Amino acid sequence: MGVGSLERLLAENQTSWPIEVVCAIRDPQIMHLSLFPEEEVSIVGADTKRLMEFAAGRSAAHAVLKKLDVPLSAILMGKGRAPVWPAGIVGSLSHTTDACLGVAARAHHTQAIGIDIESLAPLEGSLHPDIATPEELACIDQPPELAALQIFSMKEAAYKAQYPLSQTFFDFTTLEVTSEGLRFRCPVAPFAQGTLLTVHQWTGFGMCLSLCILKKPAPFPA
Repeated sequence: MGVGSLERLLAENQTSWPIEVVCAIRDPQIMHLSLFPEEEVSIVGADTKRLMEFAAGRSAAHAVLKKLDVPLSAILMGKGRAPVWPAGIVGSLSHTTDACLGVAARAHHTQAIGIDIESLAPLEGSLHPDIATPEELACIDQPPELAALQIFSMKEAAYKAQYPLSQTFFDFTTLEVTSEGLRFRCPVAPFAQGTLLTVHQWTGFGMCLSLCILKKPAPFPA
């Protein structure tokens, strides 16, 4: 698994990847020496593992900015440790122990995006109630242990996407998987109860990758 598996998963699903979203992969087991001084300050005192994960994430963030022809700048840590992207850019970061993925898009038509990567390993049954109801698990055509992992990844990506807009912390019971898709079980301003969130998900090569994209509402005709 790791970087090679994530690269193969993305390559296999290149045709279904949203064209407006760019991505970059980094290995968190390698030290990346590309931090801005302002980024280094936010990680002072961290242990080696956390420092390597943070540096890999910021290296991926810098890479996607470069792909979008955006001047490189420090990606600081905001509220809830979420990365703060430059004006006009929306983005997200995720990592496992051996792979890190950064994604970004221009904010012309996209309000926010959220990414999550997980090792495609079954989750033990004791964790399921915190992630999904039996009805939600039944919506995924997989054994419950894998369905729970996939739902966890979907909700994690959706949470990351909605957070810049709501600035609200909540647990996974706030979102629910239905036959129509992932939606808010209760209102979280500015999202009304029942609001559907678009989440793409790909699995394979021992990896699960989820991407949530929140589009800007179409303008009313003049």
